[in-house]
Amino acid sequence: MGDHVASNLAASAPVALDGLAQAIARWEGCSLDELHAASDRIRADVRRWAVDPENAERPISESPVYLDRMAVEVLIERRYFTE
Repeated sequence: MGDHVASNLAASAPVALDGLAQAIARWEGCSLDELHAASDRIRADVRRWAVDPENAERPISESPVYLDRMAVEVLIERRYFTE
């Protein structure tokens, strides 16, 4: 993939969410099909996390896969416009 989203993002704009550029970097080598599969897995992980009674009052941003969820969705959307 010639489009290095994570490094371009870090070089051109401040990112308010610590770790987002690193999460994007972890996923940007994946194919679109791999990203879709990861999105499905991550969505299921978020659902399981959210229904756990221990997490009832916690914001979704505290989910362990929150940044991965954002990164994968950003990359899927970007691929639709570039591939």
